[in-house]
Amino acid sequence: FKVAIYVRYYEVAKMADSEYLEPTWNSISSQMKVDRVYLETHRDTLIVPQKTLDKAKKFFKDRGIETCGGITYTLMEWNNFETYCYSNPEYRKKAQEVIEYTAKNFDRIILDDFFFTDCKCDLCIEAKGDMSWTEFRLKQMNEAGKNLIVGPAHKVNPKCEVLIKYPNWYDDFQGLGFNLEDGPKIFDGVWSGTETRDPAGAQHLQNYESYNIINYFQRISNGRNGGGWVDAGGINMSADRYAEQLWLTMFAKAPEIALFEWSSLATNTIKPEW
Repeated sequence: FKVAIYVRYYEVAKMADSEYLEPTWNSISSQMKVDRVYLETHRDTLIVPQKTLDKAKKFFKDRGIETCGGITYTLMEWNNFETYCYSNPEYRKKAQEVIEYTAKNFDRIILDDFFFTDCKCDLCIEAKGDMSWTEFRLKQMNEAGKNLIVGPAHKVNPKCEVLIKYPNWYDDFQGLGFNLEDGPKIFDGVWSGTETRDPAGAQHLQNYESYNIINYFQRISNGRNGGGWVDAGGINMSADRYAEQLWLTMFAKAPEIALFEWSSLATNTIKPEW
């Protein structure tokens, strides 16, 4: 069983500064044992420079912590989670360049659950033809996963594992191209989003799903569910509800838990009302 921390681009980019990296690591590691960190190379079309990655990797290696890669394929997350358009040659090229760069640096890469598309540009409308949006996006994301992500990563680094993390699941996610029938066969493994939310909120995530989803993905991936991914998105309900994500993920026998994300672990404090 391993405990990991996912580090977004915005925090990895700061790790060139030792005055940022060391104190935040000391704060986090004083409260929990960490086995791995996932260093995100790309988010919102921003890419971490090689020098910064090298410094961060050395910092963690010197402390006996394994480093892995992470990618979030967003154009502008703050703009309603705007994703890449996989009909656009420019973005297709960019997506491949990002995975190749990351595969050169890491033998294990996880895709945050933004590997989907919500694009309805003219290129997508033309490519869709007579298919429904769901049919089109499922087909398109299969193709992109094979030809733009997994294939190029393995070519650059044959040892590289490319893992896809799926969100806490609802069937209508297929409308964005999340393909649970074919995706687990395309990627080297899957991860389960065990995040919890206020059930009355926009995502309608029920708390008990953090347990069920591990077992579900374990079955559809032929035993290749690598772990559960938790975040603080439901902490407004109470600190106990946040902790429940951890318990449910462990009780479901996930081999690893990834905590999203570095900055919230370094800065969050318990509020009296929690």
